[in-house]
Amino acid sequence: MSKCKKKAADLLAPAKTQVSVTVNVTNIVKYISLAGVSIVGIIFGTKSYIEYAKVQKGCSEKN
Repeated sequence: MSKCKKKAADLLAPAKTQVSVTVNVTNIVKYISLAGVSIVGIIFGTKSYIEYAKVQKGCSEKN
């Protein structure tokens, strides 16, 4: 009977845990920079294509 009480007391004892969080800032900065460059490239490419399409449309209407 004392063994059961001892085991129950062990179950109710607070658990000892340790949490470690590591933040790798260099990877975060690298991927944010790549995402920014990609977004700017897409925006610039889209605007350039629209201007190119306007010029081509104007040239075909003149001929």
